Amino acid sequence: MLGLLAPFLISFLLTALLTPLVIFLARRQGWVSLPREDRWHSRPTALMGGIAICGGTLAAWLVTGDLKTLAPIAFPAAAIFLLGVIDDRVYEFRPHQKLIAQVAIALALIAGGVRFTTLPPLLSLPLTLLWLVGITNAVNLLDNMDGLASGVSAIACLVLASYCFGTGDAATAAMLLALAGGCAGFLLYNSHPARIFMGDCGSMFIGLSLAALSIRGTHRDEPGLLLSLLIPIAALAVPIFDTSLVALARAMHGRPILPGYRDHSSHRMVSLGLSERATVLVLYVVTAASGALALAARQLSLPLVLLLTVLLGTGLIVLGHYLGLVKVYPEAPNPPAHVRVFKMKLLYRRNVLQVILDVILVPIAFTGAHVLRFDGDLPPTFVEGVLAALPLVVSVKLVSLLVAGAYRGVWRYAGMADALTACTGSLLASALLLPLLGFFFGFDELSRSALVIDWVLFTALAVTARMGYSVLRHVFGTFPRPGARRVVILGAGEDGVALIQRGRDPLAAQQVQVIGILDDDPVNQRRALNGVPVLGRLADLPELAARENVAFCVLGVAPHSRVGQQILEYCGKQKIAVYLGLEGPALLPVGEPGGPEAEGRPAGVGTPA
Repeated sequence: MLGLLAPFLISFLLTALLTPLVIFLARRQGWVSLPREDRWHSRPTALMGGIAICGGTLAAWLVTGDLKTLAPIAFPAAAIFLLGVIDDRVYEFRPHQKLIAQVAIALALIAGGVRFTTLPPLLSLPLTLLWLVGITNAVNLLDNMDGLASGVSAIACLVLASYCFGTGDAATAAMLLALAGGCAGFLLYNSHPARIFMGDCGSMFIGLSLAALSIRGTHRDEPGLLLSLLIPIAALAVPIFDTSLVALARAMHGRPILPGYRDHSSHRMVSLGLSERATVLVLYVVTAASGALALAARQLSLPLVLLLTVLLGTGLIVLGHYLGLVKVYPEAPNPPAHVRVFKMKLLYRRNVLQVILDVILVPIAFTGAHVLRFDGDLPPTFVEGVLAALPLVVSVKLVSLLVAGAYRGVWRYAGMADALTACTGSLLASALLLPLLGFFFGFDELSRSALVIDWVLFTALAVTARMGYSVLRHVFGTFPRPGARRVVILGAGEDGVALIQRGRDPLAAQQVQVIGILDDDPVNQRRALNGVPVLGRLADLPELAARENVAFCVLGVAPHSRVGQQILEYCGKQKIAVYLGLEGPALLPVGEPGGPEAEGRPAGVGTPA
């Protein structure tokens, strides 16, 4: 076992020992990144950590491998490392100059035999080139938060190494383990708060090496085209997801693709209230989950692998769409015409996206139902029957959802009514499909019991897809968001529930955090309203406001109700401003002509912006 881990241990120890020396050298030479508005770090941080990563990894490769196996990948990897060093310290290449150099190095890899061998030659060359250059830049773009690129790359390397060991490709597995050790050794100094950054020399070295090794490790012994493409994509899902999100968001807002900005998936999660450490950990978990799918691909049946892949991809699409709504760019007064047209199309055609999502979910549910019916081993005759019936199934389910009104709701604000319409549409579709499938196809190649499973699966998927935004809004709404104004709700009533939901929306223009409720009813004490605790009585407001830095108070019951009048009367005597809703208007406390402008408010209770 120790012999198998030798590449990892050698690279890990060498990188861990080299990195402090690079930090010392960087500070002596002034290779330090100072805080900037378009960068995430908040203190001066050493640069050129790629020297330690490359040095430790290449040394481990040379010690544990043979030159014939190493050369086709090691020399291009060293070349792109030198390109990064020049770009970081000597001459800052323009984007097109760097791209040309990356293409040349990628062509050298292809000439050395690194390519998608399961593809026809006319497709293999351009797709391999696109993969090598794309993943190189994806890892480079992912290096935007402490420990993110190094940690995700280490996990991806371990996943691919495990896969290569399973297929008997020990040489590629050893190279991947060495690269994982270099990333892990560097992570000791790169995790939050980072003492050093890897720079382009490190991120491009990792990216190109990962891209090349993922091709060689999954195409040498893998005969299936779908699996050979799925495995590297699943292992590197996070860099691909982040790059796609950034590219689409910048295109929508008329911004150039390459320059750095705080608009990555990690930055958006932090804007939604996650800590930096928690954000990085979430992306680690996503990498591990997609990697687990890659490892399981050879053990599971192909239909089941495809179903799980589409489900994972759909989840990432929904998450990416949600993160894309987070406002990270300053609003331009007059955006370019193509940007306005693009955003208008997305705004007014979101129902089309719901239809497209259902078109994806219907085959997942129908095929998955038959796969489950036969315990994962779908007979060939039933494969043909499922494929033949899919056009009818998709058509009937889309029409049924349309008739039930499932496409009338606004996706971002979906609620129980939208879930019920999806259930109704799914039930109507299943009721229609039973006689139609029997009439047109019979049940020799289709399963009647699978139709019941299909109804359960599709109903669950359709409801989940429509409620996905609500779930994400609730999850992210529980985290304290930077800059959010702290609010106390006065009165535990139905209006308070609406205020809590409004306060949890992390995509709202005005960010607030409802910290608790005050109510004089003894029944409500030590209870919670929609997850927000009742912290005490109205008399506790002055102390609570001072202790929790409360920005303002909001009435949580109807202002003309008995409880509402009691609250306003108390606030009027205490000269406390009370607001109706999180964005106003202000209510005049009873008996105080000055109302909210009166002096003598308790400390910490101010007025909303």
